[in-house]
Amino acid sequence: MSLTELERFNAVVRFETPDYWPLLAAHALGTPHKGGLLKLRREGLPGWVDDVDSWCRYWGECTFDTVGSIGTDAPGIRSESRVEGEFEIVEYETGARTRQVVRNDITYSMPDFQSFHVKDRPSWDRYKELITPRRKDLARLSEWRERFKDRKRPLVVHCGGTWGVVRNDMGPERALLALYDQPDLVKEMIDYYLSMQETFVFPVIEALRPEVVTMWEDCCYNHGMLISPEAFRNFCAPYYRRVAEVARSCGAELLFVDSDGKVDELIVCLHEAGFNGLMPMEQVCGNDPAAYRKRLPKFVFLGGVEKETASTGQSHRIDAELVPTVKRMLSVKGCFPMFDHGLSTNVGFEEHCRCMTRLHDLCGSGDLGLGMFPRTR
Repeated sequence: MSLTELERFNAVVRFETPDYWPLLAAHALGTPHKGGLLKLRREGLPGWVDDVDSWCRYWGECTFDTVGSIGTDAPGIRSESRVEGEFEIVEYETGARTRQVVRNDITYSMPDFQSFHVKDRPSWDRYKELITPRRKDLARLSEWRERFKDRKRPLVVHCGGTWGVVRNDMGPERALLALYDQPDLVKEMIDYYLSMQETFVFPVIEALRPEVVTMWEDCCYNHGMLISPEAFRNFCAPYYRRVAEVARSCGAELLFVDSDGKVDELIVCLHEAGFNGLMPMEQVCGNDPAAYRKRLPKFVFLGGVEKETASTGQSHRIDAELVPTVKRMLSVKGCFPMFDHGLSTNVGFEEHCRCMTRLHDLCGSGDLGLGMFPRTR
């Protein structure tokens, strides 16, 4: 008897063998940025494929249901933008300033963050005032409770981040130095963000009892962590342990973090703090879920398939990249094979059809006719 989408997901998380391996897609995991989506449409993707749900229907993938915070009515941060030549300049009332190419949502290039919201304690106090919700939207919580009481796929609640959020607020250089020069400020910022979870997100977890709780960090680069494991344990781990405590008490089985880069040190820190999963396992950094499994027998990995194999002109790489990678991941269980981030703006429709055909074959769903895309072998 075939499993439901939720049962199949739970089987993987519990290190069991499902009827077939689900191809799990989500934001920043196997779905395209806007520029890539427009390119795919020009090459054959139907126009009605315009969000994660329709993307999954078309490609025969599965995804999460998601809910957010019940916090509302934060004042917000005013900004003004203008175009100067080829660039858009965005200036915020906090003094932050960003320069990026015009229509950066399509070209997807890294903006030039020239200054940041938080520079010191006074600027932090001002920034905090602008981003703090003023009330709880309990009607939103009631609506979610009714909508997801008989859900058929896993539900996700997101619980923010720690040093990665501080880095976004302060900029990477100032945030790194602050670990040594202003540790009390860093701890205060992380404690504030945890208090926001306590007030506006933990009630959601307690009411809905999601299968999955996530956090975001992006605290690694191509050779390892941007901060030391010791700094993570000192500044970040208390937040993680509190999230894990609440999530586990409400029945969540998968607690995963979104972080790019080489994650071999990070996953150990996460495991110590009570988390048991990570995405997207970027291959360009040398991440090997099967090798990491030897150290962490019950850690769940999402991603792990080189995203560039779906780019235009890369058909010759598909079998060489996908077959050994996916077979190795499935052999150690507890893995959701998928492209290791959002797809490139150079993603090709023919190449992606070939990739998805191969992924379905490798994961045992090739003969089930999942999705609507043209099988290409």
